[in-house]
Amino acid sequence: MDFQCSHPLTYGLELELQIVDPRTGRLSPGCLSLLDELARRGGGDQFTKEATLATLEINSSVHHHATDMGEEMPRLVSQARDAAQAIGLDLRGGGAHLAQFWNERVMAPTERAQALEQRFGFLPKRFSTYGMHVHVGMPDAESALRVANVLQALGPLFIALSAASPFLQLSDTGFACCRPLEPLVYPQGGPMPFLRNWQALEDEVEALRCTGIAFSLKDIYWDVRPKPEFGTVEVRVFDTPLQLDKALHLASLTRNLAGLALAGRLVLDQPLPATAQQVSRFMACRHGLGARLYDPFQARWVLARDWLGRLVELLAQGLSVPEDAGELAAWRALACDEEEHALMRATWADCRPETVDDEALLRQALVRNSEAMCARLLH
Repeated sequence: MDFQCSHPLTYGLELELQIVDPRTGRLSPGCLSLLDELARRGGGDQFTKEATLATLEINSSVHHHATDMGEEMPRLVSQARDAAQAIGLDLRGGGAHLAQFWNERVMAPTERAQALEQRFGFLPKRFSTYGMHVHVGMPDAESALRVANVLQALGPLFIALSAASPFLQLSDTGFACCRPLEPLVYPQGGPMPFLRNWQALEDEVEALRCTGIAFSLKDIYWDVRPKPEFGTVEVRVFDTPLQLDKALHLASLTRNLAGLALAGRLVLDQPLPATAQQVSRFMACRHGLGARLYDPFQARWVLARDWLGRLVELLAQGLSVPEDAGELAAWRALACDEEEHALMRATWADCRPETVDDEALLRQALVRNSEAMCARLLH
């Protein structure tokens, strides 16, 4: 696997949005119609389909500055939402839909989607959840792995920061986010193993390829992974936030934390204790920013909010990307803002009927809830 070096700490964003039907408040398999409408309006290849048809993926350009990302992504999301509304659909954020049932998902008519269904059965439909991926440019392969190890160690904090999937199948899961639990079902999913060099990565990918479970790095669903063809490290563990602004702040935070690792200011020179890594990831899913997580850089358990605060103050002492200085206040606010899983619960509490057995009342409640979620996307 040849690593195509890129400009250090440039970054890009992939955002998976839910396509919903405003008349029912439920997910809609309307991606193909939406892409046709976007093409008719002059939309380019920054809008793509995913494995199932209730998802629209929006891909940013490569950016050097947060201000540039902050200009492009609202324009793309507005363009997509206008097109969706023109054909009777809408778009929203969140890591999973309240009324999400795997057996209602429709696979995309693509060769890759069909191959996934043949290989994994119902799992691609079950994994039809909504995430945000952040790509950060790296100067070479060994630097990419060194940074990837650090970002993987930060994975539980990233989960806690973006937790926005408390519901599934019309039920409260009891978790701040259930979406990051889904990759754990796959034998090639979950945390990236600690990798000391590029050869170790190639050996790991080859071992999985020989099993027939994966044919390339693209088929490996780690929380963090190098992306050799882009020359990046990709962080894949975030829930899609309800608000685009939060997605933008998380993306800029990620690339600045990657900068700390690239500069040797955050160093991970040995694997995390396996139990600490597994429990920390689980607790982030369970409790969001209220979780106690394992900080391997201090070798102790800390409150997620406090860990975030210390990292932001470390960044404030010397930003990896000085042009992002305007983001510091927003990163600090992430620790004290209302968490999105709590907001989603409060919104549904205001909408839900006394019983979900009454179809008419349930439909009205889902419509109201969907309207509230859609309105937050560009709020």
